[in-house]
Amino acid sequence: MNKKIVLAISEHNLWGYVFQPVIVEEDSSGVLAIIEIATEISSEDIKLNDLSHKILTLSFSYSDRLLMKSFSKEKTLKAFLTKVPPDTINRYIRPCIDGYHRKIIRMLYSSKMELYHRSDLKSRNLWPENRIRVTEKPSQAVFTFKKDQESGLHYSICIEGESGVTDLYSKNCITLSQEPAAIVTDKILLFFDDIDIKKLTPFFTKKVIKVPSSSENQYLKTFVRNCLLKFKVNAVGVDIREIEPEKEAHISFEADWHGRPTLLMSLYYEKKKYPLDYPNKKIVMVDEKGEETALRWFYPDKRWENELIKLLLDNGLYQTGPSHFSCKEAKDIDFSGDFSGMVEWIRMHKAVLGAFIFSQNLFDHSYYLGEISMETNLDSGRDWFDLHCIVVFGNHRIPFSRFRNHILHNRREYVLPDGTIAILPAEWFDRYYELMLFSKNSKDAFRLNKSQYKLSEPFNEISFKISSLIDNQDLPDVPTTLNAELRPYQVTGYQWLVWLYKNGFGGCLADDMGLGKTVQTIAFLEYIYSQDCFEHLPSLVVMPTSLLYNWQNEIQKFAPGLKFYAYSGSKRVKSEDFGTLLSHYQLILTTYGTLRNDIDLLKNYLFHHLVMDESQYVKNPDSLTYKAVKQIDAKYKIALTGTPLENSLIDLWSQFNLLNENMLGSYNGFRNAYINPIAQEKKEREEALLRLIQPFLLRRTKQEVTPELPQLLEETVYCDMTQQQKEFYHKEKNKLRNRLLDEKVLAQPHQLSILTLQGLTRLRLLANHPILAEPDYDGDSGKFEQIIMRFETLRSEGHKVLIFSSFVKHLRILANHFDNEMWPYAWLTGSMTSAERDREIERFTNDPEIACFFISLKAGGVGLNLTAADYVFIIDPWWNPASEMQALSRSHRIGQDKNVIVYRFISSKTIEDKIRLLQEEKSRLAATFVTSGNPLSNLGRDEISRLL
Repeated sequence: MNKKIVLAISEHNLWGYVFQPVIVEEDSSGVLAIIEIATEISSEDIKLNDLSHKILTLSFSYSDRLLMKSFSKEKTLKAFLTKVPPDTINRYIRPCIDGYHRKIIRMLYSSKMELYHRSDLKSRNLWPENRIRVTEKPSQAVFTFKKDQESGLHYSICIEGESGVTDLYSKNCITLSQEPAAIVTDKILLFFDDIDIKKLTPFFTKKVIKVPSSSENQYLKTFVRNCLLKFKVNAVGVDIREIEPEKEAHISFEADWHGRPTLLMSLYYEKKKYPLDYPNKKIVMVDEKGEETALRWFYPDKRWENELIKLLLDNGLYQTGPSHFSCKEAKDIDFSGDFSGMVEWIRMHKAVLGAFIFSQNLFDHSYYLGEISMETNLDSGRDWFDLHCIVVFGNHRIPFSRFRNHILHNRREYVLPDGTIAILPAEWFDRYYELMLFSKNSKDAFRLNKSQYKLSEPFNEISFKISSLIDNQDLPDVPTTLNAELRPYQVTGYQWLVWLYKNGFGGCLADDMGLGKTVQTIAFLEYIYSQDCFEHLPSLVVMPTSLLYNWQNEIQKFAPGLKFYAYSGSKRVKSEDFGTLLSHYQLILTTYGTLRNDIDLLKNYLFHHLVMDESQYVKNPDSLTYKAVKQIDAKYKIALTGTPLENSLIDLWSQFNLLNENMLGSYNGFRNAYINPIAQEKKEREEALLRLIQPFLLRRTKQEVTPELPQLLEETVYCDMTQQQKEFYHKEKNKLRNRLLDEKVLAQPHQLSILTLQGLTRLRLLANHPILAEPDYDGDSGKFEQIIMRFETLRSEGHKVLIFSSFVKHLRILANHFDNEMWPYAWLTGSMTSAERDREIERFTNDPEIACFFISLKAGGVGLNLTAADYVFIIDPWWNPASEMQALSRSHRIGQDKNVIVYRFISSKTIEDKIRLLQEEKSRLAATFVTSGNPLSNLGRDEISRLL
């Protein structure tokens, strides 16, 4: 026979009936022989399922010894069992055992563990007739209330369960749990969810319980009503009916006990208020009519209640308590007493609140919860707009300009004339912020400069009207007199400049370096000075000194019909004759330094256009240069720069304050509105600023216009020497000229060739930087400044640059500057090993921080593949043009997926300039460079004169 464990119900002499696990063996007749009481040790070898294990563990939890530890200070079990007070048993021990019993009973059915009644503790057998059937689900007590003339009001109980209906009268009962009840009767274990043993006990000895006639009404209002709330009730001769209740949902806007805004939902059934967390499954109402008492009951409509809750949650509220709803989750609610979010939600969700009876119950004030609308109108002048706007709050009409301080200082509460508080819509504070910040008061209207027309965009109808006042007519073609074929993006830039001019706007052309900002501007100047009706006013073009020669060269190349005067240098006209001079020219070219020094003269004249090239030179509003440029009187203004924002947003404000004065407000206002918030990564402020400046800033990156660019774009950058460099160069040039043109030297071709090569090489070094030829030179170099300025711009834009030179020491001067600025670079000269060479190429290709690769002509001639670069600087012209093409091929070769822009840096009015001119004319010198080992061997008197 196999051993197994069953659960026996036995009566403890102190505790009452308890579950006791026993180890048994079953014989062929079904009789179980008890081997021993199960313990944790003795049950280890018997196979049990998981639930049976749990039942066993629970039954061990109320052993006499463990109960002693929990409920007594006695040291021995005998003393505990002898002295335990009845009160301790009734109040603590039996309820504790009942708790374990309820857990065991819930597991019994599923565990398949057998249950027996062991009525005789002396017997060692459990008989089949002692087996107790276990039910799966709880049973239900059913009360039947009857009233008739003979017996009056009386009631009885029966049990409905899996075995059908059970009558308790005259049945034996074993109590295993008192509240809720669990009993064994008729060999069936019955357990309940909702009734205690005290309500069942009388019916084991009585069929019915009679209610005294004098207590009937009170009994109906208390006991019967409570039975209706919890149990199934049958009624005969008693007025108890289920009804379909009248129902309403109320929602109240009020402050919770913390003073925070909340919506409090209440349910009304039959005009009586119930909270959302009403605990009873039924609602029972007492209906008294005279001496008669009736009961009406119904189930709360949970489906309706849940639909109301879902309606609020689906529309953005959070349930922060059983009946409370808020605009924020409970964990996010602060104690600031800010009611704006809830007021706005109420105002925007009137349709949702239509499902409720709404009320506002705040202590000492009330909020305006109606619609908010706007009425707008527009007046305009030549260069201004007046925007009239009235905000309508029900019967109140208030000029929108009255809310300026509220919007600028983020104050949402506005007290209306009747004392109610209006909450200004949250979207106003972003949508109208710029309007409030930049517009001026004009009575109750907003006055806008024409350049601020974008501020009207939040008002669709007004914005449309203003847009119709902006000249957007067909823009002109490029003048036929321009000696250049503009690419499509350059035509767009030219026409954009014309659009600015026709509308009286200033603007910033901010294309990437190398995309032709200068030629687009020259095309525009050619257009305005070709107009028959054009008033004769010259335009002032201001630039860094290093670009002066470039501008002269570009004008002569692309628009030779434009008359210009270079107002720079010691011989410039600075007297009263300057006014007369202006009448003879269309363009006055000058430098920022000259303008700053001569501002007392220049500020007295009116110019048609002020063109600021490399306008980042005036990015500092505290600088003397900025203050000087600010004094120039010009009808229209244009800025050209590849880096409109070099260091901070102050750069942007400074330039736009010159282009369209006050368009971005005061510096302090701009700092508070944009600089500080954007530094805190507030994206909406950044987007608002971009919208405002968008019409007046045109920027195309090299990547954006790649399809319109040739694979290889070459540009010559002419660099003016500094004054000190110029004097040094001309002194050396004159000495060399006199020496080479000496008759004795000319008569000796071999000596002439050597002297010429030495002398011209020295001049080339001086044209680059005098320190290359004279280590004691303590001045600067115009070409050096241009190279650094252009590289710095490209570096800020994320480009990679190859810098080639035939002189390693020229590269070293630049590298020293890079070291001082802590700009990382790669380096390659002919003296490096193959391994060093490969390492530098890998660094440049793969390290995004390295934007520059210095390469000497000797090292860069063959075997390099540097397609990571998209810009090439050739910083000194080479005798052999084929060597230049080899350098270009380092970046522009198979595998290059970017367009390559090449800058050739030439010091103007030096030997470099003249070599380039001779090459362009296809002179014998250029042909000689390609075919001869000594490019200067065939030079005669005329060629030497031209070079010097």
